[in-house]
Amino acid sequence: MSWRALGVLFAVALLALLLDAFGPGRHAPPPSAGVAGQLLLPQMASDNARVTRIEVQPAHAPGVSLLRGTRGWWVQQLGAPADAELVQTWLTRLARARILAAKTRLPSRYALLDVADPGQPGAGLALQLSGSLAWPQVLIGRYDARQQGTFVRLRGHRQSLLVAGDLAPPSRAVDWMQHPLLSLPASAVLQIDLISPRGARFLLDRSLDGAPRVVTAPRGLRQPLARGALLLGIFDGLDYSGVYARVATPPQALRLRALLSDGSLLTLSAWRGRDGHALGNLSIQAPVGGLPPEAAAGLARTAARVQAHTWQLVPGIWSLLRDALDAKDTRPRTAPPLTMPPAASGRASVQAALRPPPTAAAWAALRGAP
Repeated sequence: MSWRALGVLFAVALLALLLDAFGPGRHAPPPSAGVAGQLLLPQMASDNARVTRIEVQPAHAPGVSLLRGTRGWWVQQLGAPADAELVQTWLTRLARARILAAKTRLPSRYALLDVADPGQPGAGLALQLSGSLAWPQVLIGRYDARQQGTFVRLRGHRQSLLVAGDLAPPSRAVDWMQHPLLSLPASAVLQIDLISPRGARFLLDRSLDGAPRVVTAPRGLRQPLARGALLLGIFDGLDYSGVYARVATPPQALRLRALLSDGSLLTLSAWRGRDGHALGNLSIQAPVGGLPPEAAAGLARTAARVQAHTWQLVPGIWSLLRDALDAKDTRPRTAPPLTMPPAASGRASVQAALRPPPTAAAWAALRGAP
């Protein structure tokens, strides 16, 4: 190659670099782009309540849309309320996100940071906010633990950035909902009745001093008291990994009925779905005598939330239920109907009803053998 040809190639390369840096095809950066210490989205600093819609689109998974309505935030894909505290916490984190450093402007290197445009190799998560203001789409890349920051790029701008902290939002619809599903301490559960459709039954209540005692257990069950203690705590952090439209409980479901210290009845029906996951329906029934207004309102809110869907339970729940009925005795039995006692004035009076005198017929019906 001649010296003249090399000179031409050098001139073309230099011109391309100059056009890339200063040419008309370059997008103007946002006010804060590339300025360390400034906010990534200064529009949010004054009032993030202007955001009325959040769209999260992972690179290789279904997107999630959150809508703000008169009843608060809502997960559009599930038709269910979002965890308002989680949404607000994440919006606040996004509003306070500050730039640590400017990174590459070369599209060929975006994939290294996972900030390529959606649909392109090396794309990460695309975030779009909507509301009374026009928001740029934020392309959220990978988190760098060493630098304690997240790589991002505002779509339409060539400059990629490193922003302080972990900026990635939850990417699954179910993760925007409230977790756990229930959080009742074991001390609030006075009686547990677990029944298999094939007849096996595990029944546990509490003695006068509050200690758990096994009333009925499947024949041959090992360590029934230890298993019963685990069942008493099943609603302490009861969580889920998926949510579906409510379906009818199938006949093969295991049924767990729990009598609570306020006289409420909590029922969990669990079964294996076609894909092998454990599914469950929950129901809550108030005590016959009712509850004080504030407690009744809280119970009603919880009941409305847990009864609205069929839940995909975390794997440990199914194992806990199955193991408590894992025994040799599977003779068909029928559980007695349960009539709940009136609300007790205090925990001591409820515990006293677990023993004779037999005036607490409802408790006796739950405790008695079928």
